[in-house]
Amino acid sequence: MIERGEPPLTSVRAFEAVARLGGATAAARELGVSPSAISHQLAVLDDFMGQPLTRRQGRGLVLTDAGREYFRSVRAAFAVLRGATDQLREGSRSTKVRLGVIPLFARAWLFRHIQEFLDRNPDIDLSISYTHHRNYVSDSADLSVRFGEGSWKGYKAHRILSGAIAPYCSRAFLARHREAATDPKLLQNYALIHDQDFGGWQQWWDLHHIEGEPGTGLLVEDGNLALQAALDGLGIALLRPSLVDVFVDEGGLSRLFDHQIEDGRDYYLCHLVEQPLSEAEGRLVSWIIDRCRHSG
Repeated sequence: MIERGEPPLTSVRAFEAVARLGGATAAARELGVSPSAISHQLAVLDDFMGQPLTRRQGRGLVLTDAGREYFRSVRAAFAVLRGATDQLREGSRSTKVRLGVIPLFARAWLFRHIQEFLDRNPDIDLSISYTHHRNYVSDSADLSVRFGEGSWKGYKAHRILSGAIAPYCSRAFLARHREAATDPKLLQNYALIHDQDFGGWQQWWDLHHIEGEPGTGLLVEDGNLALQAALDGLGIALLRPSLVDVFVDEGGLSRLFDHQIEDGRDYYLCHLVEQPLSEAEGRLVSWIIDRCRHSG
């Protein structure tokens, strides 16, 4: 048994890599060691903590509840360390910024506007990656765009766009089923596209007092796939006007009704409370907030 005191930093580093990258193999590759060495370091850390931080699931590893809680603090500590290192190596005006975004936001908003920011800030080296709402805890970006109620432990969240939902379909689909846009209750007669992440059709049923439950239909993983399925004429989807109305303007989508549902979830730009924003990060935060205010 290891005596309590300073945590074994090599083990903490291995744990951080496993939690962030999602497995021992990827962590071993990044750290230049063998997977068995990673497993050994995880065992050392479990011994030090007196409880397991990871567990086997199938052929991989997942975090336990204790592991997820510990990773929040470890991630914040590494962010502070990384920021201090960058400032010392590159000066206080570090221009490297990492932005994590959910796929629909990237497709429908970010890539349509980001060139404006890059043109105004040619000195900033911007890196963009996907972040998944199911695994925000492993998000290692400096800034991240998230969808939810605006409360993530250890993060400051700036609301940037509404998350209200409304029914949409392709113009071709509507041309074949024009009556679908005449009465909200008639949507029960058509193919529905279900977003397994955030649903919404039951709320539409409740709002319009439709008997029974929403019919089964195409089930997709997230809003980005729901958008594509609607554009391809596969049915009617509940999408978010703040992001997809641009596809109406371009002629790909039709919005069926003005009614929309607010469920308390919106889009937020987030960053760690413990890690002060660099000057470059501050510029990106200000630009996104201002641009969303004028476009959303």
